[in-house]
Amino acid sequence: MIHTDAATWTPALRALWGRIERHEFEPPQALNFTHRLARDRFWPLRYARAAVAEYRRFCFLAVTAPSPMTPSEEVDEVWHVHLTYSRDYWDVWCGRVLQAPLHHDPTQGGPAEQRRFRAQYALTLARYESFFGPPEAQFWPATHRRFRPLPRFRTIDADHAWVLTRPRALLRRARTE
Repeated sequence: MIHTDAATWTPALRALWGRIERHEFEPPQALNFTHRLARDRFWPLRYARAAVAEYRRFCFLAVTAPSPMTPSEEVDEVWHVHLTYSRDYWDVWCGRVLQAPLHHDPTQGGPAEQRRFRAQYALTLARYESFFGPPEAQFWPATHRRFRPLPRFRTIDADHAWVLTRPRALLRRARTE
């Protein structure tokens, strides 16, 4: 759903959004992009689909903004998976859909970078609201939650570590399925 402020949505932006909405993330194959995202991140398929929808919005904001935008952790996870589909990402997504390159620039670390990314994220939230209305907190948490000391998502070797779901997370997951 888009926020229908006529001054914000020019014909060129509407055309871009139309291309973004039409991009196929679930082609008819057993392990398509969205299914892989759900499997690899231990997300219910419904949640993965919602995260892909937020990724679409972020990419729109990123290629239309006058300054860099910063994704939420969930959106960044979608972006990381999309980058592994390099032909789709560069040739189709950036080339034909966005019609602009969209590079992923991770932090170099340190306090100055932390301040920069926090400021960019706050601008991203404000820009999101101007185009799409208030962002959903489950995908776009407040800046202080987004930039807590340790990241929420990590890659683990399941042959050497157990991953146990917290009881509160199990209840949340049951409500989203």
